[in-house]
Amino acid sequence: MEVCELNILITGCGSGLGRGFFEMRKDYSHNVFPHFREPISYIPLEGDNQPLLGDITDPMFYDKLSSFLDDNDINVFINNAALHKQENLLDTSDEDIIAMVNTNLTSQILILKRVYKFFKEKGDGLIININSVASKYPSAKETIYSATKSGLSAFSKALQLESIGDRIEIVDFFPGAMQTRMTLGRDNYETLMNVKDVAAMIYDVISNDRNISMNEIVIRKRGV
Repeated sequence: MEVCELNILITGCGSGLGRGFFEMRKDYSHNVFPHFREPISYIPLEGDNQPLLGDITDPMFYDKLSSFLDDNDINVFINNAALHKQENLLDTSDEDIIAMVNTNLTSQILILKRVYKFFKEKGDGLIININSVASKYPSAKETIYSATKSGLSAFSKALQLESIGDRIEIVDFFPGAMQTRMTLGRDNYETLMNVKDVAAMIYDVISNDRNISMNEIVIRKRGV
C-alpha cells in the first residue's frame, strides 16, 4: 500500500485515544474518517471527511459500516471503540456486564467480520486492534473489562492465522494506562501516558512502509 493513499477509519473518536487520533489527523498525510456514536460538537477543519455515526452495538450499524467501507475505499481500520468500568465484580450490575461484553467483544467481532470481508474482496488491508495490557495482566476491579479484552486478543490471533495469504495484516496494540476519563480517579493520573503520544506511535507504525510484519505491540510508559 502506498502510504500517501491510506484511507483510515477509526472507531470511537468521541473521547480517549480515539479523540487523540482524531485531533492529530492533520499531523499526518493520511485521509482520516472518524466514527462517533452520536453527533458531537466539534469544529471541523478544512478538508475533513464526513464521519461514520452510530452505536457499534446497534444491529443496524453493521450494514452502514459495510457501505461506508466501500464508499470511501477504506484500507486501514483502527478498531478502537471500547467501554470500561472499574469496580468489584459483585458491585458490577448485570446490565453493565452485558454492555461491556457487547461493546468490547461481541460487536467488535461482528465489525471485524465485515471489515475482513471487505479487505479480502479488495485484496489487501490493515486492521489495527486497540487492545489493553489488561488482557495480558488482569487486575482487580477490571474483571469484565479484562475478560472482554482477552477475548478480543484470542479472536484476533485466530483471525491472523485465517488471513495468511490474503494480504491482510492484523496488528494488536496493547497500551497501558493512559490519561482518559477511564482513569480520571486514579491517584497517579498525571503520570499516565498521554493519548496523543500513544496515537502518534500507532500512526508512525501505520506510516511505516518497510517490508516488516508485526503481530502485536505492547505500549507502556518508559521506565514502568
